[in-house]
Amino acid sequence: MAQSAPSASSEHLDKIVKGLRACVPASSLQAALQRHQLLVPLHAQRVPLAAIRQLVTELANEQKEPWLLVRAFSHLNYSPAFLASTYLGNASTLRDAINLSQRYFHQNSDLATLDLQQSGSQACVVVTPNPAANATEQQLLGALYAVMRTCQGLGLQQASAGIAGLPARTLDDCRKLLRIPVVALDGPLRVELHFPALELARALNTPQPNISRLARRERQLIRSRSDHLWSESVQLLLAALLARGETRLSRCASLLAVAPRTLQRRLTAEQQPFSALLDTVRQQRCLEYLNSEHGDDTLALLLGYRQTSQFYRQFRSWFGCSPAQLRKRLHPAQPQ
Repeated sequence: MAQSAPSASSEHLDKIVKGLRACVPASSLQAALQRHQLLVPLHAQRVPLAAIRQLVTELANEQKEPWLLVRAFSHLNYSPAFLASTYLGNASTLRDAINLSQRYFHQNSDLATLDLQQSGSQACVVVTPNPAANATEQQLLGALYAVMRTCQGLGLQQASAGIAGLPARTLDDCRKLLRIPVVALDGPLRVELHFPALELARALNTPQPNISRLARRERQLIRSRSDHLWSESVQLLLAALLARGETRLSRCASLLAVAPRTLQRRLTAEQQPFSALLDTVRQQRCLEYLNSEHGDDTLALLLGYRQTSQFYRQFRSWFGCSPAQLRKRLHPAQPQ
């Protein structure tokens, strides 16, 4: 079976067009969209990346602006309030947000892959182009710019960039466009966003997670991937639902648009019972919350327990001690 041509979601095209409207005269943009047959309502259809590449390249040449796409992306909204209204509002840390972005990257575009790497005290997000997409330099730098602005909108303050496989002149342009330090890297074509690994644990205090947006992304993933794991979807949803006290399989099934019995069968086939998934998510979240200043009563509520006594019993079964004792082990008092 032949592979389909690289494509992007209609929402991704809408984002590009929105940014271009701030940089390109309306008549020129309208004419270009018409020439490349990108004006028709596309709804949930995928858009060929070749058409988007041709559109952006043509407009960049007309405007004599080689980095038009980066300029366009600079006019989009990366504010904390906006990001909190997207699926990223379900992330509790910067690491969670990057992992969610990585999980859904191909839903937006087949242009590249996104990968989070950590080495010692440094972390980086690597954007590697898909050879089949034939990405241009401005598309690749546009992707890096979007990743950088998103992370900055989530609170990242110390960042630098690395670029491999692009000419030296591109590095000079990037320093002006990104306004962060940029260094040349060895190896195959890619762009990277570097920052201290400690930033990954940065807490994202979203007032109200947008669970419906997260569930919509998971439903799209289910439809697009034959190797999808239902247990992964359930774990993601549970992590967002716990603080609301919602810990039922039926709630996850509703968000994933399947019957509870169907979801139960899927989890059984993966040898991942719902009760075990709930326990795993609670334990992971508990360790994260222990680094905060939450009291035990608040911890119990955040983990979806109605009574603090239930939380205490489960905590001892996980760690063999009380919350106060584990805090002392994790954060021993500094000598005077």
